[in-house]
Amino acid sequence: MDQDKTVKVAKTFKEEIQTSSVKKPSQAPTGPPKLKTLVKCNDALRDKIRELLAEAFSKVASEADEDIRDEVEACDPIRVAVSVESEMFEKLGRSNGAQKLKYRSIMFNIKDPKNPDLRRKVLLGQVQPPRLVTMPPEEMASEQRKRENNQIKEKALFDCERSGKAEATTDQFKCGRCGQRKCTYYQMQTRSADEPMTTYVTCVNCNNHWKFC
Repeated sequence: MDQDKTVKVAKTFKEEIQTSSVKKPSQAPTGPPKLKTLVKCNDALRDKIRELLAEAFSKVASEADEDIRDEVEACDPIRVAVSVESEMFEKLGRSNGAQKLKYRSIMFNIKDPKNPDLRRKVLLGQVQPPRLVTMPPEEMASEQRKRENNQIKEKALFDCERSGKAEATTDQFKCGRCGQRKCTYYQMQTRSADEPMTTYVTCVNCNNHWKFC
């Protein structure tokens, strides 16, 4: 009798293991279905903006890395485009109105081939339409353009700090660009008084600039 009971318990346990190991079918997304065609508002200017945005967001799937491809393909480029344009119209008015320069800035950065990060972030909802509309150009810019802007700012600061300062000529510094040693330099106290001065060097041969402390 005890043996029959043991066999029954073992059989039940085996069935439970088999049931738990059966892979359950994945549930379909519960979000709204993807739009197949552009939602128009019977305004030629606004519809054109929506069309251009939808084209830009549709490119993200081919630009995305493999590890986020599924997440990107689950998004709806047309729906996002309509949301972005609606927010732009609500906050900025018409694209040919007083805020047309802001429109141009947003559209340029969204469509910029060198700025896939911004398109992806907007499509995935990491940058919501209200945030996009208020972002300054330097935040929307691509990483490459941000680096170029920083270089321009550093050069302008360098030139500003150098103006009016007495410079000396020396051969103690070697230019990393052309290898020549004919340079001019000057020093400024840019930090606290107990720290070394900053030396600004300019190559006479190729006009390369650098600094060190």
